[in-house]
Amino acid sequence: MYTLEQLSLITGLTTRTLRSYLKSGILKGSKDTGSWQFTEQQVFEFIHHPSVRPSIRAKHHAIVYDFLAGQDQSENEMCILLDRTLEPGKAQEIADFFCNAAGALSHIRFAFSYKAGKAHYILKGAEADISRLMQEFYSR
Repeated sequence: MYTLEQLSLITGLTTRTLRSYLKSGILKGSKDTGSWQFTEQQVFEFIHHPSVRPSIRAKHHAIVYDFLAGQDQSENEMCILLDRTLEPGKAQEIADFFCNAAGALSHIRFAFSYKAGKAHYILKGAEADISRLMQEFYSR
């Protein structure tokens, strides 16, 4: 299950935008415990919706473009693009790892997409944080 904040982190869309998608019915979820929760299937359907996909793609590209343009670089930064051929379950497991880790480190930007067996991950942030995160990823 994913929270609204985690979905925002994965897609790059603001929680306000996500709430608009909830109101319109494009994004489906449940609010049983007082906060929005989304299943893997609901997230998958949302990020592949034809009305949503271009916005998510633009947000993901912006992470890389901002890095290349040197936007907001007050410290040493690193941007990692990781593409892997994976089954959907394994791709989601890795996305969950990065999502949880990036959520704990507030200055990391993270994006994930999956299409036709290819998982795409983008991580951008302070060099020390990204290095530590990647070391943790490869040592698991």
